[in-house]
Amino acid sequence: MKNKKAIVFISCFLIVLAATAWFVFKNLALWLVVSDPMPKSLDVIFTFGGDETRVTYSKSLFLQNPLAEWVISHDNKKVVHTLAKQGLDTSRIILVDTCKTTVAEVAFISDWLGNAFNESASQPNVFALRGVFSKATPLRVGLVSSPFHMRRINLAVSRIRKNSACVFYYLPAPFGLDGFSRQDYKTWWNNKYLRQTIYLEYFKFFKVLLNF
Repeated sequence: MKNKKAIVFISCFLIVLAATAWFVFKNLALWLVVSDPMPKSLDVIFTFGGDETRVTYSKSLFLQNPLAEWVISHDNKKVVHTLAKQGLDTSRIILVDTCKTTVAEVAFISDWLGNAFNESASQPNVFALRGVFSKATPLRVGLVSSPFHMRRINLAVSRIRKNSACVFYYLPAPFGLDGFSRQDYKTWWNNKYLRQTIYLEYFKFFKVLLNF
């Protein structure tokens, strides 16, 4: 009798364990996606380096926010020239081509925002000049990247962020813009490219986690 109870208990435990493992595995890709509701307006748009769909989506946000500064992390300086040819106001676009990692990008935007709030800085505060700056109203900063990249950005921001006078909004490029729908993320293991991307992203995520 005791053996039967033990067998039943072990069987139930294994079933629950298997179901939990399958649930976790199935949602590995979607867990990486961190997304906030779109605010009414943005003061800063920061585009992380990588897939060009990030620039494409950021461009749409830039056009929707005529007072926003757009900071682009990109290794090709011609991207600003291309945007200028498309009629965009490049006086509000800042190119950063020195960041090689997500952590470096987050550190840059954190320092850049810190300097913007430094009242003793020698350079004029662009936000103050536009009447956007207010200690009572935090700057709204949109962080744009691919959906799978957002969790790692969120981790880096939580460890590096220095300025509490800003509100960060995680704004991943919409599903489908890079060719992968939300349904593809739900069955990520079926697509070789997406599967490799998710595995690599977890490797990078835990690398950032362990280095702090």
